[in-house]
Amino acid sequence: MSKLKSRGLIPASAVAVLATLGLGACGSSTPTSSSTTATTSSSTVAGSTSSSLAASTSNPTSPVTLTESGSSLLFPYLQELVTPLGGAFSNVKLSPAAGGSGKGVTDATNGISQMGGSDAYLTNAELSSGLANVAIAVSAQDMFYNLPGVSNLKLSGSVLSQMYQGKITTWSDAAVAKLNPGVKLPSTKVIPVHRADSSGDTFLFTGFLSRADASGWGASSGPGQGTTVTWPSVASAQTASGNPGMVAACKASPGCVAYVGISAQKTAQSVGLGEAALQDQAGDFVTADATTINNAVGQSAGSVGSNLVANLLYATGAMSYPIVNFEYIVVKSKQADPTTALAIRDFLSFAISPTGGSAPALLAKDNFQPLPSSVLPKVNAAIAAIQ
Repeated sequence: MSKLKSRGLIPASAVAVLATLGLGACGSSTPTSSSTTATTSSSTVAGSTSSSLAASTSNPTSPVTLTESGSSLLFPYLQELVTPLGGAFSNVKLSPAAGGSGKGVTDATNGISQMGGSDAYLTNAELSSGLANVAIAVSAQDMFYNLPGVSNLKLSGSVLSQMYQGKITTWSDAAVAKLNPGVKLPSTKVIPVHRADSSGDTFLFTGFLSRADASGWGASSGPGQGTTVTWPSVASAQTASGNPGMVAACKASPGCVAYVGISAQKTAQSVGLGEAALQDQAGDFVTADATTINNAVGQSAGSVGSNLVANLLYATGAMSYPIVNFEYIVVKSKQADPTTALAIRDFLSFAISPTGGSAPALLAKDNFQPLPSSVLPKVNAAIAAIQ
């Protein structure tokens, strides 16, 4: 059975039966006098109307800079939001930075930044400490490889698990050939690349392996799932930091296989890396696009709990991309002052607005998808609770 090792996530006995998670609840409190009154019907945010409990928002009376650090998958998207956010709320400035999801959670916890970006949901302990993880978009993760002359490669979670454990050492291995009949595979050495930093991408990839190879990677003696794990000792393995580092390492290493957040998809493709089709739980081989990502989300979105903790990995159902996730902003529900709390509500409300941060043109730049409508009331409630 699979397990979650890092940050005290979830016991091994629970993982195999998880399709979605909903642990705990986010409450709401009375809006402060510095903001407009929240409504229970609709609220205008950046020119858009949402029909659910809406957080109280308004332009702060003085300039506020919101610092963010964390996920390198989320970082490019947040960069895209800086200018339009300023157009919607002239006194709110977003200042994002990368560094990995682990850093994002730590920085938000310790007050080093006001917000942390994370591809991984929070643990029960972190949620109990006053932190909230607010979902703002849907993302995914690609598997790229460096095999000149080989295209349309198919891979499974079991094969990837064996590659990252050093059990499959060449690309011409029979297990790879079985998935790719008729493809001339070279005897090139497999070079598995993994993140060196505490990473939400690692959380997603190892979660996929734990579910797709429950008796191997996810077994009690296996590496399990986490933002950091004890990687098997593989002589050819390499490490890199951030998604740009993963792309660069794979480009420089023929035989490489690497997990890369979808916001870096265009960059990876532009340097000539191949994108593998992954086998989903139904047995289909799929690449990450709007249809396959939303197919996966649709399998579990209706069961997302009020604290927005959700496992979207290795979803059931045909043509469901197997490495899909919510992108989270981690923030303290109780802020030091009302003005900062208002600015954070402004940003988060803008981020999920279909005419704001979730406008199709903005999401498309990083291959993100909007949150499902069934989740938006819970997101709005979590935003309203930030005081």
